[in-house]
Amino acid sequence: MLCWFVVFAVIIFKCLAARVELDWNVGYVFGARDGYTYRRAIGVNGKLPFPSVHVMQGDALVINVHNSLDVPTSIHTHGLFNNGTNYYDGPDMVTQCGIPPGENFTYVFETKDQFGTFWVHGHTRHQEADGFHTPLIIHSRKQPVIDYDEELTMTFEDWYTTEFYVRQEYIESLEDARTLVPNYPRALINGYDGNNTAPITFVPKRRYRLRIICMSVNNWFKFRIPGHKMTIIEADGVESMPLEVDGLSMGPGQRYSVIVTAHKSDEFNYLYNVTSYSPVLLRDAGFKPLVYTGLVKYRDGAPVKTIPAPSDEHLVWPEETAMQVADKQTRLPADRRIELTVNKFIDKHHVLLNALSSSLYKPVLVPTLYTALSMGELAKNSSVYGPQTNAYILKHLEVVEIVINNPIGDDHTFHFHGHNVQVIETGPYGNSSTDNRKPVAHQQSELWPMWRDTVQVRAYGFIRVRFRADNPGVWFLHCHLAIHMYNGLAVVFVEAPNVLQQRQSVPEAMVEMCKRQGILTQGNGAGNQGFDLSGLPPAIYLPS
Repeated sequence: MLCWFVVFAVIIFKCLAARVELDWNVGYVFGARDGYTYRRAIGVNGKLPFPSVHVMQGDALVINVHNSLDVPTSIHTHGLFNNGTNYYDGPDMVTQCGIPPGENFTYVFETKDQFGTFWVHGHTRHQEADGFHTPLIIHSRKQPVIDYDEELTMTFEDWYTTEFYVRQEYIESLEDARTLVPNYPRALINGYDGNNTAPITFVPKRRYRLRIICMSVNNWFKFRIPGHKMTIIEADGVESMPLEVDGLSMGPGQRYSVIVTAHKSDEFNYLYNVTSYSPVLLRDAGFKPLVYTGLVKYRDGAPVKTIPAPSDEHLVWPEETAMQVADKQTRLPADRRIELTVNKFIDKHHVLLNALSSSLYKPVLVPTLYTALSMGELAKNSSVYGPQTNAYILKHLEVVEIVINNPIGDDHTFHFHGHNVQVIETGPYGNSSTDNRKPVAHQQSELWPMWRDTVQVRAYGFIRVRFRADNPGVWFLHCHLAIHMYNGLAVVFVEAPNVLQQRQSVPEAMVEMCKRQGILTQGNGAGNQGFDLSGLPPAIYLPS
């Protein structure tokens, strides 16, 4: 009887699924988003911010992209697994060639059984740093962890006075980067200057789900509503056991859903607090955290009740090891361990470079997915991808434990494409006294470790995570701070290439799109056969 019920439920689920189709004309827009600096940015259909995307669990999201930029573009659905369609994952020269200027391309994203809070952003030339991003909300077809009456979405961004590539090319043109005048960002809330964002409206006694998305490229954000408690029910598209906190501390790419219950009376209005800061720039005497307040409106004209603000040390913030997954899945037993260490060094022009392996990640001449699909048995040998890719080969269905060590004074968030990971442990690594930092506390996960796709790795700390290699493909692991990723802080997981070759092939339209740009679509990282990597630019290795 149970088997028939399950089959019936699956049939109903598939019948309810829809095909949601959007037309996106990706192009330049102009404006002063921060209220100060008029500059060029990237929007969709002439708008920035452009509308959030809402679909139901099980729907297919179809995005028809027309590229009106003068450079290639691509999109990434941050947090979606793209199981069986690795070629739609988005990172340029990892899983596809960028969409050329003036051309069209259609992505088909199958949400399948995923639901929660995600976002869509550009994944070519760090275009997410110039406005090309928007929330992606996949509404569940099942009962939430805690019932609520209404939901609201809030987004946080850092915003610079110049475009990302203009800024980077200028830095690289300097004979001595130490002469660079710092360019500190401002903060945007819901796409606008943080001091001019529309109020949050609460109705007494109602229960609200706030979906909070950190779409920044370098800054961290803290969010609180003094006088109101928050209960976390989701992180990165994964439901959690309810966890009560005073506020959220979020790094680039992370998302939370929290439940907030409105007060019983509309006697007072309140203020929410948003603090934007960079753990790196906090060491720079010229940079101060930016603090914004916004109105939580219960009633027009009601007086604002000021709540005394205790120091952060006396407040409860979410620790990734303290959260527990709602489905009560216990720790996976690890079959294999990969240890990665964050490194940085200064080149001869005093430009900072980053690596997560022995060399800096740099794109090669063939998209890495195309190499995995075209090299037969040799695809199981990491050498064919080129040393610039920092490729690791994963066996099908093995449980992989990843340890990321961070012995330097920068905080990071790392995003796993194609997977969620179980957060097992965090702790100290390296000598924090060199920066007068408080050591990272050693913490083990609870009985049911939380799963998420973007994790924080604190300065002089480490994180240990696990996942099952059940999604054959080529998956990027990178720091989600744009400057660090640009500087090489990334590796690639080539997952079950033998199974990948049996199950997937790149759509012909994507192959032809590469050819029109003169990009090779077969062979090793250099487009050659075997281990002949001649033609690749030299890899940049860490100094010994």
